[in-house]
Amino acid sequence: MPTEKERLDVVEPQVASLISHVGQLTAELERVTARLTVLERRLSGAGDGPLANLDEVAGEVVPLVEALRRAWDAEQEILADPARVALKQEVLEFDGLKARRDDARSKLDGGRVPRFARDALSHEVRQMEWLINANEASARRAVERLEGDEEAAGEQWRTEAVLAGDKARGEIRDVAARRISEALAQYARMPVWFRVGLGEIPTPDPSFWIESAIAVLAYRLEYGVTDAVSPLGAAPSADSGCQNWVRRTNVHADVTDRLSTLAATFHLQ
Repeated sequence: MPTEKERLDVVEPQVASLISHVGQLTAELERVTARLTVLERRLSGAGDGPLANLDEVAGEVVPLVEALRRAWDAEQEILADPARVALKQEVLEFDGLKARRDDARSKLDGGRVPRFARDALSHEVRQMEWLINANEASARRAVERLEGDEEAAGEQWRTEAVLAGDKARGEIRDVAARRISEALAQYARMPVWFRVGLGEIPTPDPSFWIESAIAVLAYRLEYGVTDAVSPLGAAPSADSGCQNWVRRTNVHADVTDRLSTLAATFHLQ
């Protein structure tokens, strides 16, 4: 006749195995449930009314888009602050190389340098000369870009266009907010890019979703994105250092982070 302890020794591993299996089944059920929720959101659209033409450039949007295009052209020759700082630093470093070379040369020409120090100074001069020759072309381009930036920033038409663009940028967000609000009120079917990027409006607090939807639509209207599937179209690059491209890249990154947060919320990742 087995003792109570012997019976427990037999049962406990079986119970532990069952608990483990239940945990695995629960996790799998949660994953499937989340996936079904995602599919429902993607298939449902945002309603069964007329298709919302959120991207339409007509009426009050036309002058706003034109102002934004002029601002884009104006900023094409103006450097963003980080690019300007980097170019100034490059010029300062190049001037520093020349100053070190000239200082070493003046000491050598003075004629009162001990022999061991003269060898070290001669080596420093040669090293500075090599660095100066290697960086001269890049430093010259940096100087030219800074001069062009200063000249462009002083042109009145550019200043006016940039200010008008800033005003239009705020107004285009208002347009985006109204269009989305009207589409939701009409229970309209949202475009594919909208459903792919944003899914269905969440509950109980939809504020972040709405702010993200406005940001996406404002981006599309400002930069003329017409991709039917991708909410933001192709990713921009700030390599040029121009103010317009740096701004667009920063906005793209911010909106992308918003969409990633929504995707994580709905288990889309």
